[in-house]
Amino acid sequence: MFKKFVFLAIVSAVALFAVSCGGEEEGGGAVAGNCESRSDCPLGYECNPVNHTCYKPGSGGGGEGGEDLPDSGDYPDSGADSGQSGDTGEVPNEDDTPTDVTGGCNDGDSQKCEYEGPANTEGVGVCKAARRSCKADGTWGPCTGAVLPVIESGELCSDGLDNDCDGLADKGGYCGDAGDSAPDGDPDSGNHGSGNTGGYSDQYEIPQGEGNPEGCVDECVPIQAECLSEMASEAAAGLCDGLDNDCDGQVDEGCTCSPGQTQPCFMGPPNYRNVGACVDGVQTCVVNLKDGKAVSGKWGECVGGMMPKIDVCDNADNNCNGCVDDQLCCRPPIDCAYDIGTALPFTDKIIDGSEFYGLTDGDQATWTWTLTKGPCDIVLNKTSFSVKGGKTEAEVSGTGAATTVVSGVGMKFFKVNFQLSGSYTLNVKITGTDGQTRECSWVIRVVSEGFRVELCWDTTGSVDVDLHLAKVGTTTAWTGSNVCYYSNCKNSGSPSYSMSSWGYPNTASGHNPRLDIDNIHTAGIPENINLDNPNSGDTFRIGVRYFSGSALTHPVINVYCGGTLKSTFGVEPQVGGFSSAGKLWKVAEVKWDGGYTSDTCEITPKFSDSGYVIGSYSTYDW
Repeated sequence: MFKKFVFLAIVSAVALFAVSCGGEEEGGGAVAGNCESRSDCPLGYECNPVNHTCYKPGSGGGGEGGEDLPDSGDYPDSGADSGQSGDTGEVPNEDDTPTDVTGGCNDGDSQKCEYEGPANTEGVGVCKAARRSCKADGTWGPCTGAVLPVIESGELCSDGLDNDCDGLADKGGYCGDAGDSAPDGDPDSGNHGSGNTGGYSDQYEIPQGEGNPEGCVDECVPIQAECLSEMASEAAAGLCDGLDNDCDGQVDEGCTCSPGQTQPCFMGPPNYRNVGACVDGVQTCVVNLKDGKAVSGKWGECVGGMMPKIDVCDNADNNCNGCVDDQLCCRPPIDCAYDIGTALPFTDKIIDGSEFYGLTDGDQATWTWTLTKGPCDIVLNKTSFSVKGGKTEAEVSGTGAATTVVSGVGMKFFKVNFQLSGSYTLNVKITGTDGQTRECSWVIRVVSEGFRVELCWDTTGSVDVDLHLAKVGTTTAWTGSNVCYYSNCKNSGSPSYSMSSWGYPNTASGHNPRLDIDNIHTAGIPENINLDNPNSGDTFRIGVRYFSGSALTHPVINVYCGGTLKSTFGVEPQVGGFSSAGKLWKVAEVKWDGGYTSDTCEITPKFSDSGYVIGSYSTYDW
């Protein structure tokens, strides 16, 4: 088994193939377009290393006099004996003249670099060596454009290319045909019943023919899991895309990012993303420290969402391979594919379990509803939502308790009221009178239009921390009349509201902007400021003031644009905390893009090499 190589340029190879090959000329063997190696030509064609055109052996299109060139393994540009540096330290240039790797060059020269793949794979399939060009100063530029083979399990089985450079496009045991007889480019040929997972675990696949009732026929063809060969760093492969491309349980390892930035992420075969029950999670960019200083950002763990798991009889595609209850051949009494919808902050959401549970024993079954904590709840050590359960819709009226679990006999109605935006995972277990337990899980997204900033801190109950929002162009002080904070921006109560100077009309939710909660000394309560209808181009600055107390506190800020979490600031080790009254943490500047229904905004954190900036609240500077 040869060494595992990272597939660096699948997309580039496809694009290059399309550009360089063109169509076959009438009556001749040459093909219009340029090529560097056989991988740039159609199947059955070779690359002329002199004029860099594709030709068909035997057609007379290989040489200037009409003769064919030697086999691709014998001329420079194709393989282990192609004039690579070896022990001489030399690499052939365009004219096949050895050129000293370390010597000078003439502006405009181009040469092939040493091929770093295994022997006998250069010029096969998509594989080719890198090239480099001479710069204007007479020195060689970097080697770029290499395409190395993936291991056999990394063969992408529906792209029409030979990715592992074994001479077979979309064939082999990993593409459903160990005999290499499947038609080229046919992703459905062969036996895919157990799933082609590449480097991905087979534990979520159900083998064909096991546990099926007699006479059961399941004609759904599972989607093969397509994983690239294992790589030390997805950044080095240019794959910073929120995906676990090599299916090693890590997303975008080695990729840089802006501290506090968030992105959707998915841990599982990339082609399973948003298939079946699979839903993206989110990962936050945390600070990468060196010698005690923040030198860059790196992506943290991918959390939340729904990843592939073993398929069970529940009318959902749990393993996200495109087949519902594949090979189980069942008629489940529960429908886990039920659309649970979204929720709004400070608005009751009621779920009726009879909508997805079909057995008649719903009033006698035991229902257990469990909701995960939200984005600030771990910091607060308390839930920022209230829940209530009942047998009927009337029984869930009124205010529930701040808890994560409600359970009881016949409790098929569930109500929740969220204080904070974000994504929450809801699980329900139903233990029927037959003794069987059936369960479903969903991700509930709590969304609101416009711009929303949420604050929580670990010392609620003993330290008073306040959220401030300033609009650039109207604000002259962090505590002035034009700043939204506890003194003049509360949506209800005293003091009176006085933010009309920002020019935004009221909505059904209240004033704009507005502070929904001002928490002084109540443990576990967040603060949030909302602006339902920002205008495109409006710019805002977020500040957090330490108002009173003496304990060290660690505030966390979540920024939502159009219901989507865009940034999280304050997660250790980004902010070490502060403990002095009168100090203000200058968090970030946010520029809105588009109408109020947009979810696009540009967020720039206030950041130094030693962490976030904490200064005096009495001076409005940036």
